[in-house]
Amino acid sequence: MNSKGIHTNKAFVLLWSGNVVSLTGFFGIRIAYPLLVLSVTGSVTLMGWAGFVITVPSLIFQIPAGIAADYSDRRRTLLICQLSGLTAACVAALVVVLDAPNPGPFLIVAAFVEGTAHVFFTLSELGAIRDIVDSEQRPAAFSFFQAEQPIGSVLGRALGAAAYGMARWLPFVIDAVSCLLCLATLTMIRGDFAARKPDGELPSGGRWSVAWEGVRIVWTEPFLRASTAISGLSNMVIQVVILLLIFEIGTSGRPVWTVGVVLGAAGIGGILGSFAAARLTTRFSAHAVYRGSLWAWTALLLLIAISSNPAIMAVSWCGIGGVGAVVNVALTLFRVRVIPEDTLGRTVGAGNIVTDGAVALGALLAGYVLTALGAATTGWVLVGAMLVLAICGSLVGRSREAPLAETPARVE
Repeated sequence: MNSKGIHTNKAFVLLWSGNVVSLTGFFGIRIAYPLLVLSVTGSVTLMGWAGFVITVPSLIFQIPAGIAADYSDRRRTLLICQLSGLTAACVAALVVVLDAPNPGPFLIVAAFVEGTAHVFFTLSELGAIRDIVDSEQRPAAFSFFQAEQPIGSVLGRALGAAAYGMARWLPFVIDAVSCLLCLATLTMIRGDFAARKPDGELPSGGRWSVAWEGVRIVWTEPFLRASTAISGLSNMVIQVVILLLIFEIGTSGRPVWTVGVVLGAAGIGGILGSFAAARLTTRFSAHAVYRGSLWAWTALLLLIAISSNPAIMAVSWCGIGGVGAVVNVALTLFRVRVIPEDTLGRTVGAGNIVTDGAVALGALLAGYVLTALGAATTGWVLVGAMLVLAICGSLVGRSREAPLAETPARVE
């Protein structure tokens, strides 16, 4: 099959389209939870905690999700994740509709369940793509895969903010519907999603040795190790930026949908960046793409620090999303090519403990940073932090340049 004909792969189209719909609902509630907490409590710190609860599963469940992706039937895992998300969304919607006197515990549990389902779904989807897509189609497939997040982001954030403005329960109902639609597409997929290991059995070393194998691969491959550490820190910076934008717009007296428009701009940039990535990642090495992204993010954060104008924020955030999509495709292709096939889920999960887990820590840190420093000072601190990361990134991998069009040696 030709890589340009990825749209003819029915199984991939069903998998991809269903997850785009699901992510639209998921990103909608990621805006709804902080807005709901802010409106009820008026506390920026608690708003940060709301973002933390839905993202903390990225910190604690990456290895278990990786093991599930490597040792379990991946479509079954995807179905369980969507059923869990559907249940959590229904609970949250009922709590808000019924105006429960103490909604906090119910919303926290619902957010935690949705965040956990998202972690397991993402890693199993990565393995499922390799199950149903041949090597020639993978650059196009992984470009589409990276486009899921920005498409879901731009639609979900805009829809979630607008829906929240109409009724506080509406984003959760939309999320529930998105889970149902994703379940429908998953049941129509035909293909072999069985575990890579015979009968899905764990090796004699047990679960600890299985989990450690992914960590070992990340640690021993120099570029994986360095990019994972720097990406974790840059994700913390970006997460603080998100809360900074929500805070500045939310306290400026502008309509609540402005938040969705500004944050949704990253999705537009991400969509454009995802489909430009296939060309860029065949011309430049992963190392070059990664270094360039850090410097581009530094310049774009400078614009956000200089101005609180929503239009400038949106343009900058659009650029940040576009650059992020390109570098994510480059890193995904690099990982798929250097990581042994039967350890992909665990290895990516091990790296995600740092990169995605940093999102949770950044969400928690953001409220305290904004409270302590104020919006203006926080913006300049973020620029300085990203500048340091760009300098560090420029020192990574200079002696190991290899075009992504070539296949690097596999890690043994």
